[in-house]
Amino acid sequence: MTRFSVKPLFFVASFLLQGAGSAGAQGDYPIPAGDVEVKLFAREPLVRNPCAITFDARGRPCVGMGPQYRSPKPDTPGDSVWILLDKDADGEADGRKRFATGFNSIQGLTWRGSELWVANAPELTMVRDLDGDDVADEYVRVYTDLGNLEHALHGLNWGPDGRLYMSKGNSKGMTQLPERVAPAPFRELWGVEAPGAPVFPDPKVTGAVDYEKTYHDPADDWGVSGGVLRCEPGGADLEIVSRGFRNPWDITFDDGFNWLGTDNDQTHGDKIFSPFYGADFGWGHAWSYDWEGTDHLPTVPASGPLFEGSGTGVIYCGLESWPEKYRGVFFINDWLRREVYVYRPGWEGALMVPAKAPFEIFARAGGGRSLPEGGGRAFNPVDLEVGPDEALWITSWGREYGAKMVDGEMRNEGRIYRFWPKGVRPKYGQPAARRSKPAAGWNFKELTEDLGSHLPSWRVNAQQELLRRGKKIQAKLRGLLAGGKLSRALETWTVWTLGRLDPEGTWVDGNLNRRIQSLRVQALAAKLLPQTRVALKDPEPRLRLEAVLAIRQAGQVADCRTELLELAAGERDRLVYYAVWGALRVGLPVEERKGLLGHASAGVRRAVLLGLLEDDLLPAGRLKALASDSDAPTAKLASRRLGGKASYQQRGRPLHASVAARPALPPAAVPLTQLKAASPNSYRLAILAEGVNAYSDRQYRVTHVPDELKGETFIQTACSDAELTGGTALSFNLLYPSTVFLADDARGELPPAWVRKGWKALDLVLHTTDAERMKIYQREYPAGRVELGANSDEVKASKGNYLVIIRPRLIQKRARPTVAGDVLPLLSSGNVRRGRDLFLGRHGATCSTCHRLEGIGNVFAPDLSDAGSRIKPELLVRSILEPSAAITEGFAMQAITKRSGQVLSGIVIGETGLAVKLAIPGGTVAEIGKKQILARRRLEISAMPVLSDVLAPQQIADLVAYLGSKQKGFSFRKEKDRLELRLDGRRITDYLLEHPQLTRRGFINVRTPGGIQVTRHFPPAGDDKDHALMHPGLWMGFGHLDGQDYWRLKARVEHDGFLKDPTATAEEASFTVRNRYLTEDGQGESCREIARYRFLRSEEGIVLLWDSEFRNDERDFFFGDQEESGLGVRVASAIRVKGGNGLIINDAGGKNGGGTWGRQMKWIDYSGLIDDRRVGILVVPSPRNPRPSWAHSRDYGVVVINPFPKQPKERREPYVRTRVKKGESFRLRYAVLIHDNAKGIDRADAAAGLLKLLGD
Repeated sequence: MTRFSVKPLFFVASFLLQGAGSAGAQGDYPIPAGDVEVKLFAREPLVRNPCAITFDARGRPCVGMGPQYRSPKPDTPGDSVWILLDKDADGEADGRKRFATGFNSIQGLTWRGSELWVANAPELTMVRDLDGDDVADEYVRVYTDLGNLEHALHGLNWGPDGRLYMSKGNSKGMTQLPERVAPAPFRELWGVEAPGAPVFPDPKVTGAVDYEKTYHDPADDWGVSGGVLRCEPGGADLEIVSRGFRNPWDITFDDGFNWLGTDNDQTHGDKIFSPFYGADFGWGHAWSYDWEGTDHLPTVPASGPLFEGSGTGVIYCGLESWPEKYRGVFFINDWLRREVYVYRPGWEGALMVPAKAPFEIFARAGGGRSLPEGGGRAFNPVDLEVGPDEALWITSWGREYGAKMVDGEMRNEGRIYRFWPKGVRPKYGQPAARRSKPAAGWNFKELTEDLGSHLPSWRVNAQQELLRRGKKIQAKLRGLLAGGKLSRALETWTVWTLGRLDPEGTWVDGNLNRRIQSLRVQALAAKLLPQTRVALKDPEPRLRLEAVLAIRQAGQVADCRTELLELAAGERDRLVYYAVWGALRVGLPVEERKGLLGHASAGVRRAVLLGLLEDDLLPAGRLKALASDSDAPTAKLASRRLGGKASYQQRGRPLHASVAARPALPPAAVPLTQLKAASPNSYRLAILAEGVNAYSDRQYRVTHVPDELKGETFIQTACSDAELTGGTALSFNLLYPSTVFLADDARGELPPAWVRKGWKALDLVLHTTDAERMKIYQREYPAGRVELGANSDEVKASKGNYLVIIRPRLIQKRARPTVAGDVLPLLSSGNVRRGRDLFLGRHGATCSTCHRLEGIGNVFAPDLSDAGSRIKPELLVRSILEPSAAITEGFAMQAITKRSGQVLSGIVIGETGLAVKLAIPGGTVAEIGKKQILARRRLEISAMPVLSDVLAPQQIADLVAYLGSKQKGFSFRKEKDRLELRLDGRRITDYLLEHPQLTRRGFINVRTPGGIQVTRHFPPAGDDKDHALMHPGLWMGFGHLDGQDYWRLKARVEHDGFLKDPTATAEEASFTVRNRYLTEDGQGESCREIARYRFLRSEEGIVLLWDSEFRNDERDFFFGDQEESGLGVRVASAIRVKGGNGLIINDAGGKNGGGTWGRQMKWIDYSGLIDDRRVGILVVPSPRNPRPSWAHSRDYGVVVINPFPKQPKERREPYVRTRVKKGESFRLRYAVLIHDNAKGIDRADAAAGLLKLLGD
């Protein structure tokens, strides 16, 4: 075998340095070879750092570029795909149109029909233009969490087998369960463990406005290795083709579907490789690392010399119009050396190698560059493609390594050049007439012309149309192959089109290429053709290789065991032997392979040893025996493994999944009151779930909860109280008899002394990011006072504080069933709170498994949101005690008998032509295919369980009291410190009248009509604690009002009574208050505010019309121009941009903090997805406000609609004072839409409606 030298100076140029082509005289053009011409197609400002190029079906160049590479922040604007236009057809771009935008760093593009596939790690995205206006309308996030933009996703290619191929570097995903997870094959490459994660997370479909890229910090975050992968259209059936790469920037294939790519390495030199199924090229190898791979049996050798540079784009050129010198070759870009190499493929057995070395240089800049920047000529080649004009198009970055931003605008250079050999006339601006009509109208000749073309979009689309026509086209395809001489490209794509129509029946004899493609088709076959086994004995090693690979991929190794062992015994070709031992490794049982270590053939022993070493299946004793094997290569392998495993380079996050942070939600039913800690630290109640903070004062997260305790109420204690040693540390009053669990940090070795008396140790463990094991103890308590001792009582070891978990017992079996006569006298004493606990609590009457109230539960049963308005208490009693007496239409039980004999009973909640969806008592849902159904019948019984056996008369009365409180429409409930607003019985928000720390007025815990909270929790929970008091929910605040700071709560806003009492109807609610803006010392008054609030029900959600009037009848006052002034919104953690899935967008199309902060706007919306619904807050300032508003918008969750001038440079003291004269009013009006919709809202249309409500 040829041994390539490492890091050689091996490139030779055939240049005429004077007058080198038509562009050689241009001072900043690249220098082409002497027989090559070059022409500039596009430059800045049309293109800046163009990274990826492809051509659509109309032959137009589509370029991916933007500011994302190399150090993006979460608010860095996204990259875009631009269609470059040449309106006057002079060969130079004179315009562009943005096709799609908002991506992470774009490093690969490819078309398939109307689908543009975009490699923008950490995502693979597909976009479509649905209305033909050259603007993408639909965005599909096919995969996510694929690692960052370093060592990223590249090399998108649709192969003739109909699968999308891609190259992926070794940067790994974050793997934060449950949302941020890559498909399993990527995780396998990185060596990341994620038990319980889906193999293939569902794609996510959005519109253009709602599409949001996922941020991943660009710092090195390496897994074990990268790879080449492939998937079916839509992303299904993703699998690894080859592995063992560091950063394979690009891959491509020739006219015979033979692959070539480059892999970057800063230490040993860049590698040229030719991937195939099952190949490992060494990086991160399981036990034996060798970068070049020559004479190294565990890995595959390189397909060319290693070189010092930075290999980027690779493309094949088989154009008949080009001279032989440049026909049938690969072109390879080297970005660092700023050169383009000519790689002519040859074959050394089954291994692709360069037929000529050193390489010729096709084009160059006349000098290399450093990593940070390049000088001289404007040629920093990145991607390349053979265009529809039969010229070689090369994209060139600017001189900087990454985006150069000046005043928020990208300022990098960018070029796109066209190259062609002298004497060749490019076919520029000569589109075929057929391109003006759909492919469905093309004839067979037109389709096959495109099928054999060089342009990926043309051949892929032609094949799709031929496949659509089905098996009736097979005879024509076979006739085409039987006819005259075909180009190799047409030959390859025709065999594969036949193979995709009928893999078991496709075999095309003839030349070597036809036989190779026929063998490759056999990988798709359920039953191999006899020719596959015959090819194992063919003298041509490339045919033997393809036969082995087909057998392995078809899962037929065991059936071909004898032939493969014979091949292992005698094979001398390096790649064929590698494929054989790889096939035996995956296709034969482990014990059988271990037995073959005693085989008479050295080749067989060596083959099975290689496979067993790959999986680390041999003990040291067996290896020592093999180290003395009579076969020297076998002995060498065993000895090498005895010397230890090679280590791989892993950087950044650990190689295991983490649990994504999630907000700690309050329990639906609160089982206790009077929670009191001995320390002044905060303790609070939350629902126990993986991802929530374990403590109130630390960011340690719960990472594992035993199934028995998931969803229970727990007390977030303060970790800083862990060192308390005596006395009562925590007390509370249980409302119900309860089982109390204690999670104690096992690092203490023993639990506190008081736990050792009367508590039962369970075989359960809870994990947090601080404590690897928290042992669970249990004790039963009656209703009443509970006192718990100190965490470190007689414990010497250092440990975290305990957690307390509470399971209330709300119901119990009764000796005698409750009847209506027992309940009716008690209706007047019904308690709403206890009834709510019974209805919504997970240990109550289980009503919420079918009914949904306050945003909790399912919608499998009748709506009770207005039960108090339409159902008399007596009827409610009888409906609870006798549910089958009167069944609401549509909610009768059905029994479905399946053909298997299984019978399922429940309520039909959905039905299509294919399946029935059944809600089964207990809260589960079953989907039953109609073909599985033998019979179905209606049952004259209710799905509601009989509660008379478990609920006491007073508990029934409590349930009725709770349901009776559910009134249709808006309603108010006034408390001492707040005004509670409800809609259809569901709590929507609280208006704070007073608070010991939040010293200005506003709305907290704002929810949609469906009960989804859209503002942050107040008080804040989890890791969302910044500006804890200053950003409560929805408020009006001013950083500088007459010299006082009400934003930072240094001065107080005092509620001074209702000027209009709260009033509510079915469709609207309103109230008016007066607020006094006191000075910081509390003695003076800056002004008074009359605030009018009007809530309206709308189709999109709830509208709040906010009208605030500021006035001082004693003296003048003024407003400063601090950015923290105006109407403020702090959204829920889940819909933040940073740390959530949120999106900020304004009327001008600006997105997120980077695109909206500091900009004037007519409306602004902050929204995101919760439970697959887009929820958020849209704010429209009145045009009649004294000044236009601008947005102080931040990705961490806040937006302030500021009606004052923007400071040129932030400072406390105002630049501009807005004065209000004595006795005059300063009025601010806003319309706020709290929206909730499965598909999102038309923001512009909604804003127009809000303007009408404002009277503007």
